[in-house]
Amino acid sequence: MVPNPLILLVAALIPFLFAMIWFHKNLFGGEIWARIAGLTPEQAAKKPKPAKMLLTIVLNFFVAFGLYSLCVHQSGVFSLVGGDAALLKTGVGAEFMAAHGSNFLTFKHGLLHGFLASLFFGIPILGYVTLFEHKSAKYFWVYQGYWTICMMLMGAAICQWGATAV
Repeated sequence: MVPNPLILLVAALIPFLFAMIWFHKNLFGGEIWARIAGLTPEQAAKKPKPAKMLLTIVLNFFVAFGLYSLCVHQSGVFSLVGGDAALLKTGVGAEFMAAHGSNFLTFKHGLLHGFLASLFFGIPILGYVTLFEHKSAKYFWVYQGYWTICMMLMGAAICQWGATAV
């Protein structure tokens, strides 16, 4: 199984699009977000530059690629044969792929792995930021909630549609 680059790109857009909902003024956006992030109203009102928006998609692509290796277990077998797809079509590689090639490639399985990634990577990383930047617990939970949902949705999309048979 190799990653489907189109699905990785779609997954990379999920945090970008979900931010429009999560940080909407009726949920956590507007004054609530500005206050917990420590921004003045003027800073919060500034529109991000297109280069920054593009950079967020690039960074999200890295997250999506990392989630691929966590969600699609068959990627480990692909790496064991040195990324040589031909070796998955013969011998033991072919036998393994015939027996297990489509196991756990479900939306639900991707949700689980996205949640686990958020739990074991998101919480520690965001925890460091929150502690050392002297942010509040509200800051932590608003951002952790955002990334938990994003990673779950990204993992689900990747697991369901992101693996291409070799």
